[in-house]
Amino acid sequence: MTRNRMTFIFILVMLIGVSLTLLIRHQSINPTVTVKQGEASLLSSSVDEEILRLDGSWRYESGIVSNVDRRSYRTIPFTTPYKESTYEIDLSLPEGTYALLIPSSLSSSTILIDGASVDTTRIGNNRSGEQPSLLLLDDGMKEFRLTVQQTQQAGNSMPIEESILVGPLHQIMTTQNAYTGYEFFMLLISLLIAAFYAIVYLFHRNERLYGYGTAFFMLVSLSLMSRDGMWISGSDKLTLSLTLLSMNMLIEFSRCLERVPFDRFLAILRYPLYGMTVLAVLLPQSIYSVFEYFVWIIVLFISFFWIGLNIGWLLEKQKNTNKLELLTFTLAQIIGYIGIMMSTFIVSSNQQLYANTFTIVYFLLMFLLLPIHLSTDKKKKQQVEALASQHEMSFFNAQIKPHFLYNTFGNVIALCYTSPPDAARLLSHLSTYVRFIFENGRTDYDISIRQEVDMIDSYLAIEQTRFRDSFEVVKEIDDSLLDSTIPSLLIQPLVENAVRHGLYRHPGQKRLTLSIQEQDGMIDIRVRDTGSGFDTGQSNESSGIGICNIKRRIEHLPGATFDLTSTLNRGTAVHLRLPKQERTNHVNAYDFN
Repeated sequence: MTRNRMTFIFILVMLIGVSLTLLIRHQSINPTVTVKQGEASLLSSSVDEEILRLDGSWRYESGIVSNVDRRSYRTIPFTTPYKESTYEIDLSLPEGTYALLIPSSLSSSTILIDGASVDTTRIGNNRSGEQPSLLLLDDGMKEFRLTVQQTQQAGNSMPIEESILVGPLHQIMTTQNAYTGYEFFMLLISLLIAAFYAIVYLFHRNERLYGYGTAFFMLVSLSLMSRDGMWISGSDKLTLSLTLLSMNMLIEFSRCLERVPFDRFLAILRYPLYGMTVLAVLLPQSIYSVFEYFVWIIVLFISFFWIGLNIGWLLEKQKNTNKLELLTFTLAQIIGYIGIMMSTFIVSSNQQLYANTFTIVYFLLMFLLLPIHLSTDKKKKQQVEALASQHEMSFFNAQIKPHFLYNTFGNVIALCYTSPPDAARLLSHLSTYVRFIFENGRTDYDISIRQEVDMIDSYLAIEQTRFRDSFEVVKEIDDSLLDSTIPSLLIQPLVENAVRHGLYRHPGQKRLTLSIQEQDGMIDIRVRDTGSGFDTGQSNESSGIGICNIKRRIEHLPGATFDLTSTLNRGTAVHLRLPKQERTNHVNAYDFN
């Protein structure tokens, strides 16, 4: 790893640390009130300066059980057959204006002060029942009994996950406004990043990564807006469905970053996530809460496995100089994984604060991927252009072999005496082939598949004439792809290798198959021969200049892959996948039509 990249990573880690510190500072709620047998005196505490959590041994009452000391209402799941449970605590407060913050998990509870029911004020944009409630205490109320009557909901047997908070009114309002500000900030960042990805996608129409990035951040934005009904009316089902869909877009996004060994694992992983999205919509509300918990456990398991694969791949590719993208992406996933863990399993009054903080840092890292990918993509294109210029003449010379021309001219001369029409036909094919090489053979040009196939037909016609139809040619070409563009001279070298190095050395049945089909929005190209083949573990044939040239030229193409397999005495197969692109004629390109 170069010094510049080490410096970049160090600065990145420092920025993350500073961001976490600044976002959490003065907003965390750590102190806990010591409650003994349902009584708590805060006269000597710091409640006049900070917010405290009311945890400890509340008095608990349910049915035949009365005045039993329990550690906290948060640790008692509703497993009793009684519909109501009552919790009490006697509080003593110093001078000042105080308020209680009732968590959203107690939104259906009845709050009583000295036995009299009191009204609370919802906090949140829509004032929905899922938002925290504020209970303002009178200035003269210094000693009182706080009672919480919790009604068991159908299908709800989970303990309450949040504490009741007590503190100065201004401090509680400031903290609550900070939470709302974080959510607005997260939504703003997500929408801005979606807009940036969309703008870049407009200028890189063939780059699917930016399209998936736009879809991911738009779905995340909608998920944030629907969460707890803060911005748009909806339900937990809508939020979970949007989250699962956004995770699928994230998987597609990551598959566009690098060609990694676990690409197939990610491709298969999409289908169960789509299935869980459908179930989230269709399942009845009575079992939805259990299903949601189950879904998040699966998501966390998948994320953990995914991050482990990324880290393993990074360690395996230590000497690879093009791993900054995946390194940043993996770091972002680790931050996001910690945030999901905190919001799913960690029971704390600071749960929302920490989860929001990690989410913001995650967004910033994902946004950082945009310039990194653009820079990497530009660098790859420059390398390809330099390679093309450097090998242009040697590439032309490699295409038109002297012995190939000598033998072809010899065949033309011989046919002039025996069959002048065949001589004219062979000379026409040779003219087409040579003209294509010199007018379309520049490796930085894109041509249509139709042009490449016409040139391949001319080449094969020449070779079959030279060797008296000693091999069979089978073509399986989707006509709808003929006007799609590909880099010039990308398929012809594969066909030539199959003929020269495979079929001519094989004494048995000789067949060459060229297949060009569309699959999953990509152009799927396969060149197979039934020739002599070779042992890929011992032979260097698969690393020749033609194959290396093709591999380098497709590196900058989004989603492009190259795969070569060969079996000794059975043949060789080359599988090439390219992005489907609309045709753009070059001013100097020769078109046979």
